[in-house]
Amino acid sequence: MYCHHCVKSYASEAKYCMQCGRRLHSHRVIEAGAESFALMEGAAAAEFIHTTAYYPSAAEQPQSLQRSAGWQLPLAMSGLCVAVAAALYLYYNHEKNINETVLRLHSEAKTAALAGEYGQAMELLSDALEARPEYEAVAKDMQVIRHVEQLKRMTEQVEVSLSTGMTRDAEKGIRTLESEFGGHKEPIYDKLKIRLDELSMNLTLQKLTMELETLTTVKEHGEMLNIVGGLIGEEAEALKEQILSRIRELTTAEVDGLLAKRNYTGAEEAVERAIVWAQEDEALLALEKRVQSERASYEELEQQRIEQAMQRAAEEDLINQTAAVEFVRTEQTLDEFGDLTILGVLKNAATRPIYSVAVEFTVQSASGETIGKGTAQATPSFVEPGEEMTFTATVYGANTDECTVVVDNATWYLD
Repeated sequence: MYCHHCVKSYASEAKYCMQCGRRLHSHRVIEAGAESFALMEGAAAAEFIHTTAYYPSAAEQPQSLQRSAGWQLPLAMSGLCVAVAAALYLYYNHEKNINETVLRLHSEAKTAALAGEYGQAMELLSDALEARPEYEAVAKDMQVIRHVEQLKRMTEQVEVSLSTGMTRDAEKGIRTLESEFGGHKEPIYDKLKIRLDELSMNLTLQKLTMELETLTTVKEHGEMLNIVGGLIGEEAEALKEQILSRIRELTTAEVDGLLAKRNYTGAEEAVERAIVWAQEDEALLALEKRVQSERASYEELEQQRIEQAMQRAAEEDLINQTAAVEFVRTEQTLDEFGDLTILGVLKNAATRPIYSVAVEFTVQSASGETIGKGTAQATPSFVEPGEEMTFTATVYGANTDECTVVVDNATWYLD
């Protein structure tokens, strides 16, 4: 038994065709030698083959027509299948060519957009969208490129603001661009993001350059140097060198003032503070060596001065202890009784005041004979260094003033 729609055999108890899915109609089988045909009733017969409209039943049909129906139907179905397949093949190739063209245009547009050729990219995407209006990826990419073109114009405006010194406008534009870039990770944004970073760094450099003129201390310059140290590029390096130069100038001026006062510790500390900010700076390291050298020279000279002072102190002490009283001169007066009055002048040769000075003296004649001896107390009692004092004594019965007074010994106390 066969389906009257697709001529697919089916089991006697089946209600729907396994091939086409249509409901199976009632049937009867007529033996005709070795052949059998499925006869359709009602409207189904008209769908199957036009000859059934002429012959009411299979029993009334000529045997030759019954036989021809067996090969005409498969042949017609085969022809129909071939025609449908050909049409599908042509349609498939046509659609395939369109898809390939759209994909090629899309790929070329992406390449152009990544290269910054946004106008060319938009033309290519427009062609692709015209061929495939329902291709959402192309429409979305066009929106992205329009956004990128807008950001590019904003970026160019920031560049103009920076070049004319309008830092406030540039800063506002950069903040807006940063907000616009938020959440966009598509590669087409990468170049603009890099340019935005460069503009942001240029803005920072301009602001720091203006601020540099207001700084007065090494610490302030050092803090700015730390900020500039994190930036890259020729402009950053130039600003860094400016800051280092200012640190060197301020430090050198401070060190020179401290060295003039012989404040070597303060000078070393000043250099160390600068080196904290500008490590390995050759000029500052050379300045540090200069301070150390001058300190070493000073300390050597100071040691010599100390030694000399100690030597002088020892000499002075020796004088103070052994030769504090210097004999200057004497004046002798012989009275009518032959008594010799002596006025002696002494001097404090010590480096400290002395007091209670007493002398022992000898009076000798012109021939060297001893005429007399004696002791005397000098006045005033307290004598400053370099000041003079006197003593008075009388040698009775000397009978001559042609004599010499020799101070044999002196005693004193140091203040």
